[in-house]
Amino acid sequence: MKRVNSEIIHATVLDYLKKRNFVDQTAESFSKKYIKLTESVEEFAMRTILQRETGAKNPVSCESCDGSPDESTNQFANLAEFVKDALPQYKGDIEKFIFPVFVHLFLEMIYNGHKAEAHSFYARHQEVISSLSTNKVLLQSLTEVMSTVDILNNPLLMTFRECKFKVEISHESLQYLLRYLQSQDTSLILKVLNFHIHIEVKNGSKDTAPVVRDKEPSENATSEATEPQEEEGDIQEMTGMEQNAAELKKVLEAVRDGAPAAPSILLYTFLNAYQGLSCARYSHDKNVLVGGYEDSALRIWNTKGQKWKSTSHQVDVSRIYLSGDVVNSDDSEEDKSLSEYQVLRGHSGPVYSCSIVPDSDVLLSCSEDTTIRGWNLSSQTNVAVYRGHNYPVWDIDMSPSNLFFASASKDSTARLWSTERTYPLRVYCGHLMDVDCVKFHPNCKYLATGSNDKSVRLWDINAAKSVRLFTGHRSTVLSLAFSPDGNFLASAGEDRRIKLWDLGSGSMVKEFRGHGDTVYSLCFSPDNSMLASGSIDNSIRIWDIRKNFSAKTSEGQSTGTSQELVKHFSTKSTHIHYLQFVKSNLVTAVGGTTHS
Repeated sequence: MKRVNSEIIHATVLDYLKKRNFVDQTAESFSKKYIKLTESVEEFAMRTILQRETGAKNPVSCESCDGSPDESTNQFANLAEFVKDALPQYKGDIEKFIFPVFVHLFLEMIYNGHKAEAHSFYARHQEVISSLSTNKVLLQSLTEVMSTVDILNNPLLMTFRECKFKVEISHESLQYLLRYLQSQDTSLILKVLNFHIHIEVKNGSKDTAPVVRDKEPSENATSEATEPQEEEGDIQEMTGMEQNAAELKKVLEAVRDGAPAAPSILLYTFLNAYQGLSCARYSHDKNVLVGGYEDSALRIWNTKGQKWKSTSHQVDVSRIYLSGDVVNSDDSEEDKSLSEYQVLRGHSGPVYSCSIVPDSDVLLSCSEDTTIRGWNLSSQTNVAVYRGHNYPVWDIDMSPSNLFFASASKDSTARLWSTERTYPLRVYCGHLMDVDCVKFHPNCKYLATGSNDKSVRLWDINAAKSVRLFTGHRSTVLSLAFSPDGNFLASAGEDRRIKLWDLGSGSMVKEFRGHGDTVYSLCFSPDNSMLASGSIDNSIRIWDIRKNFSAKTSEGQSTGTSQELVKHFSTKSTHIHYLQFVKSNLVTAVGGTTHS
């Protein structure tokens, strides 16, 4: 039994060696005397020619270019017709693609089992290929191929298939060919070009016509003078290209290092806010504007000018409606329910902050009554009450994932909530006084809090531990903002100074001065190049944060304003409560005034 297995293994190995041409086809064993250790002059010359004409090894060369034989025939016929009718200045270059494309399409047909179609394809284009190629040996070997085994046993075809065919072509000719390939159905030809052909674009203008002179020089003078002129032309062309590249580099550096383009401002103002506007929010996707007032009410507007239609939520308990019942509605009552704005009442104290949940009809609000309430904007009803704080809740913020929200309270804690639970999931303790503001990190793993103890803390959301402590403010911190890339944190408050913190090192990298009163709102631009700040000094300021970070005093600070100031927008009497960068370099601002 062992002898039989040994003979089977011996026969299998010998068959493999014969297919790969490691031994002669007539050999009966794979002993050393049968192994081919030498090659003839003809074989050496053919192998050298193939290595010179082909490029680097192609690891995906054996991948089949799927397609029917008819598609291959039609696409190659169209390509040959295009080359035949090509402009004279391009024809010489693009003719070089005909031979390798033809050979690879033929071999693909053989690999896919279409022997008859492959030889019909060869017979149809034999005259054209013979006139364009001088490799008669390779063309003759194609006529002897009947199956995949014949290709594997032919070292000439295997070398041609496993290596990329090198074609040199000018840039203009390549663009001319690509325009044709993009305008026609040439999917199979494109696969051949990607997998089996290495295209080298020729540099310089060596193929241009010689310069015509007034006097005809001798033959020796012509040969001596032509080459230096071509080299001089190439040098001049390269010098011009280098100058253009240097100028382009300077322009790019000026754009990158220069001041960013100042954004436009879209300001919504609450006029006659005698009820005491304490907070405001704007939802760009919903076109909803919300204001929280000291009279414990929330008022919502539609910025498109559409009137609100309140949905009745009263239930007649004396009657049970079935699915087949038709409930009559009075159109006159529906018209009376339309209003320019809606008032949401439920809190028993001033509303200090609110947050609109993106991609939903949920509005969150917090109040002096120690509660957080969830509202349905479609029905304008209170759908949830979140209890857990023992003192007034100053601020809330929704996470970027819309799964959690955080709250800041006078009880010196910040708490993490889920909209599906009415109790807090985490409690963050560490501040010595009120926690006045809270903000989620873009990756939803960290939470920043600003406090009346003049410090800013960064918390690990899951572990509920403080991982960074930022100190330096001279008064209460009332506003926070993370950069979109998550590397920096901006903070501001009653000390009228905006500080930029590096989260990695935990240090302050910049301080912006210029506001004349408390800063209530901060917002980064989407490209991390600018920071917008809004204050109750009736102004909006845009700061450039792309300059070299330095905690030292800026030269412009001697006059009270930092040199990083890009633009200053002043209003007549509007206190800015909220800022938001939107598309097209636009900042949406919301504020209130007691003047009409």
